[in-house]
Amino acid sequence: MHQGMSLANLCNMSAPGIVDISNILSVCRVGEVVDRTLLKEMFGYFIDENRRRMTAAAEAVESKDRNALHQLAHAIRGSAAILGASYLRDLAGAIERDALAGDLSQLRQAVGGMGHEFCRVMTTLRQAHPEAWTD
Repeated sequence: MHQGMSLANLCNMSAPGIVDISNILSVCRVGEVVDRTLLKEMFGYFIDENRRRMTAAAEAVESKDRNALHQLAHAIRGSAAILGASYLRDLAGAIERDALAGDLSQLRQAVGGMGHEFCRVMTTLRQAHPEAWTD
């Protein structure tokens, strides 16, 4: 986590969708070969679940459902950590931390920033592993 940064500053930072999937690749490796079917399944799960979560997070902030936003940010943070998308993990962590008492306009901006970073992560995955991509 970016220590000492406010939610607004964290979400205004420019960051590429850097992903370190070395942990995922090691899980998908059978000997020296990567099981592309498993990799595709893991990417698909990450993408499908987080698309749903991003939509739900935007809805939660609009409806001022802080508990739902907190839980969604927690789930996004965890899945981003597993995938190796550290900036997405940090954005979700900041939202999780501030969801229950933070300024709603800053949370709205942060959720938008998190959505943009999720798109960057998906672009990175598509470019790095087009054979494992799901639409």
